[in-house]
Amino acid sequence: MGGREVLVWGIFYGVTLMMLGLLAALFFPAASVLRRIAVSGGAGPANLIPLSFLLLSFLYGFLRARREGRRRRWIAAYGWLSGATALAVVLLYLYLKRMTGA
Repeated sequence: MGGREVLVWGIFYGVTLMMLGLLAALFFPAASVLRRIAVSGGAGPANLIPLSFLLLSFLYGFLRARREGRRRRWIAAYGWLSGATALAVVLLYLYLKRMTGA
């Protein structure tokens, strides 16, 4: 493993951590809002289940991106990573919109 390859993987995992930070910045406030809605509506913690599925979809996208990176197909790897993040953010927005009635 050469120095260039270590740098490439370091950038990949750095971008992954940046995407996880973005998701954490969006999901933590959303979870608190959904908890308040659940308490007032009597639904319980079941409102948080879709959030876990969104995070699992990001995990699947990350695993696919890592597999593409091992094949040295970096455009596809970053496509999977950014696509999974964008999908999670858009679906989170739509779920919050539906749950708040806006």
